[in-house]
Amino acid sequence: MKKILAALILSLAAPLALAIDCTGMGSWLDQACTHVSDVYQNGKSDIYVSGYTWHDPHQYTEEKLNELNKWGWGGGYGRHVIDDKGNEDIVLGLMFSDSHKNPEFMVGYAGLWFTDPILGGLSFGGGYSVGMTSRRDIFGGIPFPIALPVASIRYRQLYIMGTWIPSLGGVNNGDVAFFFSRYAFE
Repeated sequence: MKKILAALILSLAAPLALAIDCTGMGSWLDQACTHVSDVYQNGKSDIYVSGYTWHDPHQYTEEKLNELNKWGWGGGYGRHVIDDKGNEDIVLGLMFSDSHKNPEFMVGYAGLWFTDPILGGLSFGGGYSVGMTSRRDIFGGIPFPIALPVASIRYRQLYIMGTWIPSLGGVNNGDVAFFFSRYAFE
């Protein structure tokens, strides 16, 4: 199963590394494919280190909170492009320890809009991410699409980023904040 999962993740990420033909998918998909491919081909490299997962104590029982992993250690690689206003387009892949201490894989795209820098390079950003993820406890590890908000604090080339995974209903399910760091090479 792990080999199949790795092959699926690679098949999702491999087209980004290649000069692929993004025509014939329809105008909207052609544009999205071309944009993501351009970010990967022309962007600068990033490294990611994940770290902390906060589970909303109002959403989980105390017993469940004691079972959950709050240290989602892992890492990843990405590429980014910064426009003339300081906003960013990012293509990335991450692997980290999920809430149940199982490996979670994610590949995706993020768009972030930033404030003008203050205090010598500090700025705040927000945006969205879309992609595919794979978790052993959801769909038995079969990759599925995600769309999540992203927030960031940027100081020059160092970023602290986070996302919110909303509850899908019921107790012990969702309302999780996930935090990670990023270093953007120039």
